[in-house]
Amino acid sequence: MKFFVIILLFLFSNTILANEESNIEVEVIDLHENKSLDQMVLENLNDENDQEQIEETINNSNENQIEINEVDVKQIEIFKDNFIHKTEMKDLNNYFNNLQNINSKTLQIQLIEVLENLQLNLEDEEDKELFYLIVNYLQSIGQINKSYELIERYEISEDKNFSYYTEVKLNYFLSTFQLSEACNFKEDLNSNIELDFFFLEKLDIFCLILNENQSEANLLNSILIESENNLDHYYQYLFSLLSNSLDQANINFELNNSKINKELIFLYSAMTRIAELPFTHDFYELDKKNLSIPIILNQASPIDLRIKAANESFLENLITVDSLAALYMSADFNSDQLNNPNETIDSFSDNKELSMAFLYQLVNIQIFPKDRLNILIQFWDFAKKNNLEEIAYKLSINMLSSIEPSSENIIYGTQIASAYIFNNNFDNAVDWIELYENARQVDSNSIYTRVLLDLYSSNDLNSFINSINVTLNTYSYNQDDQNAELLYVLKSIMNLDVNSNSNINFNKIFDDRSMPSIFLLNEINKSIFEKDNEKFLFFSLISLNNKGWDNIHPEHLKLILKGYLQYKDGVIFRNIILEVFKNYKFII
Repeated sequence: MKFFVIILLFLFSNTILANEESNIEVEVIDLHENKSLDQMVLENLNDENDQEQIEETINNSNENQIEINEVDVKQIEIFKDNFIHKTEMKDLNNYFNNLQNINSKTLQIQLIEVLENLQLNLEDEEDKELFYLIVNYLQSIGQINKSYELIERYEISEDKNFSYYTEVKLNYFLSTFQLSEACNFKEDLNSNIELDFFFLEKLDIFCLILNENQSEANLLNSILIESENNLDHYYQYLFSLLSNSLDQANINFELNNSKINKELIFLYSAMTRIAELPFTHDFYELDKKNLSIPIILNQASPIDLRIKAANESFLENLITVDSLAALYMSADFNSDQLNNPNETIDSFSDNKELSMAFLYQLVNIQIFPKDRLNILIQFWDFAKKNNLEEIAYKLSINMLSSIEPSSENIIYGTQIASAYIFNNNFDNAVDWIELYENARQVDSNSIYTRVLLDLYSSNDLNSFINSINVTLNTYSYNQDDQNAELLYVLKSIMNLDVNSNSNINFNKIFDDRSMPSIFLLNEINKSIFEKDNEKFLFFSLISLNNKGWDNIHPEHLKLILKGYLQYKDGVIFRNIILEVFKNYKFII
C-alpha cells in the first residue's frame, strides 16, 4: 500500500510541476521545501490580471498624471462626487477601524473591490491621505498582497508615508518568502529611510546570514544589541539559531520567555523558516490574518496547523484549490494508518485537519472505482459535519470526472450532483439527479438537491427570487423560532408568496440581540433612499462588524437585505442570501 502512495504522490507532484511550466516563474529562495507549493501560492497572490494592470500602470504613470492634470475642473468634481471622496479623512479612518471583522465573505470581497478600483490622483493631498488609509486597512485585514499591489500601481517615492509603504513591501516579500527580493529592495533604499524597532538593521543582518557573511552579521548584531533600549529577545533567539550560537539548553527558555513584537512578525516568520523551526498554534493566534501564508509555506510547522491556515486562506480566496490539494497530499501517513482507516480516523477524533487530509489521501490511493467513491462519500460526510463541505467539494473536482454512471454508483447520485453544484458544473449535476430519479424515483434527497441546483444556478435576480419562492412552498424545512423569523424577513423583502407565522410568541417578548444606534440606522436608511451605493456599503458593513448573519436582530437583517436587494441592481444579493441560509442552517 505504501508503494501505491509513493507512486500517486509522484504523479501528483509531476502534474503540479507541468502546470507551473506555463506560468511566469517567481524567484523564491527555497530551503528544504517543495518549491511548487511556494510558486502556486505566489501565483494566486499575484494573478496575471493584477500583474498586467500593475505593469501597465507603472509604464504609463507619467502619462496618466499628465492626463489627470489636463482634465477640466468640472470633470474632476464629477469624478470625485462619491461618498468616499466627500467624506473627511478622520471619519474614514473611524470607518476603517470599525470594518476589521467582516464575517460575510461576499461583502468583504465587495468592499475590497470598491477600494481597489477607486481612482486616485496622488498629486492631491487628500487623495494621498486616502491612499494611505486604504493600504493600511487592506494590510490590517490580512490582504497584504492587495496593499502591495496598490503601492506598485503608483509613484510614491516622494510621499510623506514612503517609509510606511517601504515597510509594507518588505513585509510582503518576507511573508511570501521572496527573500532575495526583500534583500535587494532593502539594498536599493535611500540611507535616510528609517523604520521602527530597527527593522532595516535586523533585515540587513538576516540578509548577511543568507549570503553566508557571518562575521559581518555578528558585528552588526553586536552594534544592534548596544543600540536597542529594549532588547528584542525573540530576534536574538532566532539570530542565535541561524548563527549556530545558541545552546540547546536555552532553547525552551528563550521560546517561553521572549516577548514577540507583532510589528516584526513577517521578519520572524522568514527567519523561523530558514532556521527550520516550527511555528506554534500560539504564534499563529498572534495574527491569524497575516500569518496564514508564512505558516502554509513553513514545512517544519505541524501539518495540522498548516492545513488549518490553508483552509482559512482558501476560504478567503488567498490560495487556490491546487495549493490546498498539494498541502493535503503532503501530510505524512504510514502504511499502517492507511491500511486501518477506521482506527486512524478514531485516533484523529480531536483533529479535523488531520482527518480531512487523511481521508483525502485515502480517496486518492484507491485503485478500484467503487472503493474510491465509498471513501469520497465518507470524505464529504465528514466535511459536512465539520462545516468544511465547501473545501471538500472543491478538492474533489478532479475526482468527479472519473466516476462513471452505474447501477452501483447511482445510489450516490444526489451527493455527486451536490459536489458538481458547488463546483458550478450544473449540467453534470442535472445529469446525476436525473439518473438518480430514474433509478430510485423522486425522494427527499433528489428534491433537496434540486433545491440546491435552483438556488446556485439562477442566472439573474428574478429567477433566484422565484427559486426561493418555489423552494419555500414545496420543500419541508425546520419550523423553529429562528427560521420563522428569517422566513418573515425574506417574505417582506422579496414579496414572497409564502405562509409565515407572525404571531406573537409570549415566551419571547424581548430580543437580546443588539440593534445598531439610531444614528447609524438613520444613515443606512438615508443611503438606501438616496441610492448611494458606497455610503450604504460602508454603513451597512459597520453595522455588521463582528456579527454573523444568524446573530443580528431580524429588524436589522430586514433593513440590510432591503439595501442589498437594491445595491448595484442586486448584483451580490443572491450570494448574500446563500450566506444567510448557511449561517442559519436553513435549507442549505
